[in-house]
Amino acid sequence: MNVLVCDDDQQVVDSVIESLKHQTEATNTASKFYGFSQPSQVNLSLPYDIALLDIDMGEINGIDLARKLRAENGNIVIIFITNFIQYAPEGFEVQAFRYLLKADLSIELPSYFNSAVQEVLRRKQLVTISINSEIIDVPVNDILYLESHRRTIIMHLLDENRQAYQFYGNITELSEKIEPLGFLRIQKSYLVNMHYIELFQYNFSSNRSLMCCSLCRLY
Repeated sequence: MNVLVCDDDQQVVDSVIESLKHQTEATNTASKFYGFSQPSQVNLSLPYDIALLDIDMGEINGIDLARKLRAENGNIVIIFITNFIQYAPEGFEVQAFRYLLKADLSIELPSYFNSAVQEVLRRKQLVTISINSEIIDVPVNDILYLESHRRTIIMHLLDENRQAYQFYGNITELSEKIEPLGFLRIQKSYLVNMHYIELFQYNFSSNRSLMCCSLCRLY
């Protein structure tokens, strides 16, 4: 777990890293910490999993830094540590995971960081498929839904450049493997990533003793 901490107050940087080191050691979470007091010092190319950023840091504020980090790594989990909660709406652009007021730092940091670690693990989940003997690992978050046509499964992706994979498989066997990762079986031929379901409803037919689930909308 690579963790970035950036705040223009070096004491805050040192305090946060010291606290998180104790936490990760206690939970046996292998982690490496990178602390900076100036956003310009941050190496954007490093594979950070979590970034804890101050917002008000002068010329390059935390929002600007978060924007650059997000461009390098779409899965990075960002927590803003700030005295100014009024900046929160700006964080929507960079998909901030949490906002932590500095006044609450000592109390809330452990639970916020633990939630961020769980989110990183969730984002790193993979579904492995085989296409023409080539093994392909697909991140769970990249999958919109899967549909089955006899022995062929079509995996629909969020990526506009590659919208789908097609491979041979059994939808029932596949569902047993990936439902614990957050997929819902719709009818007999569809597996949907529940993270992207906005609304669903059940229609019960007493005559047939069936319950049908219809997907109403996807992001």
